[in-house]
Amino acid sequence: MKKLLQILRENRLEKGISQEYLAGKLGISSSTISRWESKGNFPSTDKLFEYASFLSLSCYDVLALLANEQPRPVGRIEISAYNKATFNRLVDLLLKEGGNDIDFTKTHLM
Repeated sequence: MKKLLQILRENRLEKGISQEYLAGKLGISSSTISRWESKGNFPSTDKLFEYASFLSLSCYDVLALLANEQPRPVGRIEISAYNKATFNRLVDLLLKEGGNDIDFTKTHLM
């Protein structure tokens, strides 16, 4: 849960949302947000989902983070390469550009 609260805090900060503003939207005090984010006090389930939803995270995203899994992919692309050099360049490009945001399976065909 602490990792999830840290991710929510980072997401809030990236969006430039203050604890006070978020607290007002959730109908709680800013000190409550502070306790969640800094001391690891856990919010109720409904407030946790409200907090996440306000930051545009779905219930599935929250549950996946709680389960220490990756969120559900937003899309899938299948690419066919017709020579080995092209295939290797595509793999290298995906690894370089995608970082941890892309999960792919390499399949070598004969």
